[in-house]
Amino acid sequence: MRKEGRGASGFPTEAKLRWMGKMDGITLERLGNLHLVFLHLPIGFVVAAVLLELWRWRRPSVEGAWLQGRLLAANAVASLLTAGAGLLLASGGNYSGEVLALHRWAGVTCAALAIAAWMAHARGGKWAGRVMLFALLVATIVAGHLGATLTHGSAVTVWWRTEKTESKKTTVAVHPIAADAPVFEKEIRPLLERSCFECHGPLKARGRLRLDTREAALAGGKSGLPAITPGKPEASELLRRIKLPRDDDEAMPAGDALELTPAEIARLEKWIVDGASWR
Repeated sequence: MRKEGRGASGFPTEAKLRWMGKMDGITLERLGNLHLVFLHLPIGFVVAAVLLELWRWRRPSVEGAWLQGRLLAANAVASLLTAGAGLLLASGGNYSGEVLALHRWAGVTCAALAIAAWMAHARGGKWAGRVMLFALLVATIVAGHLGATLTHGSAVTVWWRTEKTESKKTTVAVHPIAADAPVFEKEIRPLLERSCFECHGPLKARGRLRLDTREAALAGGKSGLPAITPGKPEASELLRRIKLPRDDDEAMPAGDALELTPAEIARLEKWIVDGASWR
């Protein structure tokens, strides 16, 4: 029987996490952001423990075993802190989708394996400890890969390029578009892909807002306001934020995404006035 407040996956439901956040929003938000700091600790401890294990394989010593035990103990504590902060960060609604679910499970797996590796070493199980340590290393690599994909997009983990780009601002996905394509496919979707999908797409939904589907855009995000209201540009939160000065905290697009030109904003506004057709 499923416990109240928990989803089918065993994690607290989004509603439960939002309720937790309301108890002390500022404190919990800051704790969640610490995930970005804590995550470097278990990575360092795991790498150090693996290197020490390789050294001990050739030169066993009491001192090496003692040091490795301390490293694994510190890693277990750091992994629990990282996983806990990560769950709080995920509850903020800035990320969504399958990658988030996989990263969350990978993080919890890392914490469990960190404790198992520490206990195996403490009990003197040489081979059990090595198996746990190897599994922990693999889980750490997987969790790190998924975390990088979640934060920076899938392109960050591609280790080769067919051509070089000067900066992130000049990197734009190019898709062939037929000359007789509808207005959305020809003019609007390229703008959203270039300036919006990095933060509000299938991999990352900042503020619980997605703009890659019409239904999600009409529903809006964490603010409760629709990003797009067909026929009513004045009631479209997306258009309001795009028109804000760049130094405004609510201005979109945020970060390094390429901002829209006045002509592009006018094109987007006319599209909304005409009914915001997604075809």
